[in-house]
Amino acid sequence: MTTIAIDLADPEYRLHPWPIYQRLRDESPVHLMPGGMWDGSDFYVLSRYDDVALALRDKKLFSSHIRRGDYLDLPILVNRDAPDHTRLRHITNRAFNARLVRTLGDYVQQIVDGLIDEVLAARQVEYVEAFTTALPLRIVGGMLGIPLDRKADLRRWSQAVTEAFAVAGGMDPALAPGFFEDFMEFGNYMEYLAGQRAGEPSRGDIMGDLVARREAGDLTRDELVGLGWSFVAAGHETTMNLLGGGTQMLLSDPALAALLVAEPDRTEDFMEEYLRLFSPTQWVLRRPVEDVVLHDVLIPAGELVHVVIGSANRDPRKFPDPDVFDLDRENKDEHMAFGGGPHFCPGAMLARLFVGRAFRSLYPHLGRLSLDPDEPPQLRTRQGAYGIARMGILIDNGA
Repeated sequence: MTTIAIDLADPEYRLHPWPIYQRLRDESPVHLMPGGMWDGSDFYVLSRYDDVALALRDKKLFSSHIRRGDYLDLPILVNRDAPDHTRLRHITNRAFNARLVRTLGDYVQQIVDGLIDEVLAARQVEYVEAFTTALPLRIVGGMLGIPLDRKADLRRWSQAVTEAFAVAGGMDPALAPGFFEDFMEFGNYMEYLAGQRAGEPSRGDIMGDLVARREAGDLTRDELVGLGWSFVAAGHETTMNLLGGGTQMLLSDPALAALLVAEPDRTEDFMEEYLRLFSPTQWVLRRPVEDVVLHDVLIPAGELVHVVIGSANRDPRKFPDPDVFDLDRENKDEHMAFGGGPHFCPGAMLARLFVGRAFRSLYPHLGRLSLDPDEPPQLRTRQGAYGIARMGILIDNGA
């Protein structure tokens, strides 16, 4: 049996997993990690593109309801199968429908412009706090009716999403103290906001739609909270990491920056190839509904499976020269950074909207921005996520 060490607590695996991914794809595409979880349980790892796509898309073979009957059996989209998932997804799709997203353009642009003005007025900023975190939290928080003075709380609540996901995947909960309390606090606050809106006409935002659905009997209290939790997570994690890493790339590669300044219509190509190369969500979780055999390895029904999106998106069987950033890559939009199948991220359209607006609005000012050598980019060490935790940027104000 191939021996490949995967220590979920090892920062190196979280910060630079690419060599391990390559070994997994080449030597052990269905890899058993005996005793790999904090409680001594086993888990399996899928690393090749086709196998990851199968696990994401075949809901008859793989279940997304990975936690049952314990404190992490939360009524959220990522932890439900049909028919509950179908019902909740219908409500989510309505909240993120194409018409609503199109009408948000001016609202998003106003927030983008305001944050860029704040950045440009400074001499130095910690960019993650000043921009990449602030933008999605303001947009999604505003759509949920969460006031700006709760920004710090919203960021903490969003972090609890990532930590709950990591614990569900096998991380020792002692490494994420307080995460469940933060989730419960968010639930209480969501219930408070919903109570304030009860009986009111919908304002055309997400919270209004959720309250209307609850009053119609389509949602329970816990499901309303769970959907709010999902919206915060979807709006924060992927977009924060795409904005931060994309900006670092632009400031580190003058030729790429010059190309995009000259051809802003290539922004979508830039975002999709970045998402392929540096998937903000590195893995998701599934359990096979029945015994599954892949590459002559039996995965018993019910066992936990790490479905490694970050590895699949670098599989040379799908993407030639996968470790190279290629703006002209023909099939880059076949990445799975937003998941796939019935659990494809419902907020993907919204995320692409405001990240695209942000990059286009930043292009005219890139010449004034530079990476701060005294505060170089620091990667996040949270399990299952990839992105920049802190990054100093210097601003030339001509003074």
